[in-house]
Amino acid sequence: MHYTDLHCDTAYEIYKTRSGLKKNNHHIDMAKAGKYDRYSQIFAVWSDNDKTDDENYEDFFKVRSYFIENLAENGIILCRTGGEYKDFEKPDENKNKNRAFLAVEGGKLLSDDISRLEVLYENDVRFLTLVWNGVCEIGGAFNSEDGLTEFGRQVVKRANELGIIIDLSHSSDKTVADVFEITDKPVIATHSNSRSVFNHKRNLTDGQFLEIKKRGGIVGISLCAAHIADEPVFIKDAIKHIDYYMSLGGENAVCFGCDFDGADIPEDMENVADVEKICAELKKIGYGDILIEKIMYRNADEFIAGNL
Repeated sequence: MHYTDLHCDTAYEIYKTRSGLKKNNHHIDMAKAGKYDRYSQIFAVWSDNDKTDDENYEDFFKVRSYFIENLAENGIILCRTGGEYKDFEKPDENKNKNRAFLAVEGGKLLSDDISRLEVLYENDVRFLTLVWNGVCEIGGAFNSEDGLTEFGRQVVKRANELGIIIDLSHSSDKTVADVFEITDKPVIATHSNSRSVFNHKRNLTDGQFLEIKKRGGIVGISLCAAHIADEPVFIKDAIKHIDYYMSLGGENAVCFGCDFDGADIPEDMENVADVEKICAELKKIGYGDILIEKIMYRNADEFIAGNL
């Protein structure tokens, strides 16, 4: 089985601990991911609210440098376009099929300087989670009532021009509404569950999910236990979010964005290799092989190939 995941914090974690991607004590390393025939991952570089905008901007380049070294050491291909991503499907082009994309989680590092967004693009960033927590120069996160600032509107428009995909995970309802208002481009929520299943502001409303789907976007199921259910949390609780999104017509929109190395995960999972356990449970309750493949990788792959 192939596996494509929309969000993890592993790049930041391996940089902090200098533990590398080959084998470590985190949720993701290449030994654990070796369970899959082909593994593709969007790796996010996080902006820490406890640091200044400039410190986060400087940290991005340090994390990226260490991350790029680790990709090379492990034979992982860093992709920048959908065309590159599709090219690696050709069996005789590359023996190693594992690939990566680079994202930024939280636009705090931009401060109020739009030129920084262009520099991030030049340094391989293709996905931008606009906000993370509280309020930054871009706008408000889920735990605020603020929407996009004027600078935030500039960021969305410039990201569209550059070819950076906007990620609505962590955004406030007002920020989400503002993004929908100012762009008709596909947007995604890399790691966001259903608010109808579990009433947490980090989760998507039905209307938000449907609008993302209508625009041709995708939504990643998060395994962050705090956004799945009240404790204790198990795989069966995460499946309720998948089931609910399917009831909204999400067959071609639902993916995984597990938030590995950024959150506590269900008690009956240990790491990335255990995503396969979710597949087994889905099969038991009647999900067919084609639908499971869509959730595991096809929906994400088709979006990436068609929109980058």
